[in-house]
Amino acid sequence: MDLRQLKYFVKIVEQRSMSRASVELHVAQSALSLQISNLETRLRQKLLVRRSTGVFPTKAGQTLYNHAVAILRQVERAALDVERSAAEVSGPASLGLPVVVQDLLAIDLLAAARERLPSVRLHLAEGMSYLLKEMVLQGRLDMTVTYQFETSPGILEQPLFNEKIYLVSPAKSTVRAIDRPMSVSEVAEYPLVLSSRQTGMRRLVESEFATHGLSLEPVAEVDSLRTLVDVVEAGYAHTLLPASALQRHFRKQAAHRLVINPLELSRNVVLCTSEHLPLGATATAVYQLLEDVINQALDQGGWEGIRRIGDAPSTSAKPPSAT
Repeated sequence: MDLRQLKYFVKIVEQRSMSRASVELHVAQSALSLQISNLETRLRQKLLVRRSTGVFPTKAGQTLYNHAVAILRQVERAALDVERSAAEVSGPASLGLPVVVQDLLAIDLLAAARERLPSVRLHLAEGMSYLLKEMVLQGRLDMTVTYQFETSPGILEQPLFNEKIYLVSPAKSTVRAIDRPMSVSEVAEYPLVLSSRQTGMRRLVESEFATHGLSLEPVAEVDSLRTLVDVVEAGYAHTLLPASALQRHFRKQAAHRLVINPLELSRNVVLCTSEHLPLGATATAVYQLLEDVINQALDQGGWEGIRRIGDAPSTSAKPPSAT
């Protein structure tokens, strides 16, 4: 198995077609077929199957694809690092940002990167935290911001900050702003619309409800942050959101549309990297820049409900032990 075979295999899987891969790679289709045949013989596994809709990887083929993408990315990164070792940090770097922290970090990070790392081409990927972690494990992302709730094999976590969780209610509801954190038992009395079960936020809330012997039955599930807020503003239900998702509302003082009360609950936000795929020089520079942006914001006290993890109150939710 060599890098050329892996490159051919990856292109075929991504194009879902031997002929399209042949055009992209400028390699004869017969040569591609021969290389894939040799690869299957070497691994003693069927890697691709032909269907009426195209060429698709088998289970073994999908496993190889995941590894091949990471290997080819690492080889490319190594070559770039060697070429640029004596020059200014430059080249591509990628960072995943869950939807709820996009507004909190994206603009400040892009501005800082343009000022301090002008030759870096930063790619920000938005999505659900569990999908972004998978992309890090596969080598498709250098790193991702996510939430410390349960450990993931092959993932390293660097603490970033702790954020409060809030009950967000319609202004026309009976809920009013109070001068103390609300308990989960109080929250359980209200109709809630929440994100789906695969999200970190939902798992955290379900765990906290279960700890207090409470059942959680949301009236609806919505994975769009904007739609969640729209539903609450329209007066249909309440929701639970972290501080990172509410900074814009805090700054605009949108009290005429929402009532926002902190809970006796918070969570840790962390930066995840792969345990097996070391960061290149460019990604390392972005990693350090992200930490600098966050530390500056925390020093200036510009984020409401967000603090350093060591400064978090004792009521903060702690991640369960991995089983």
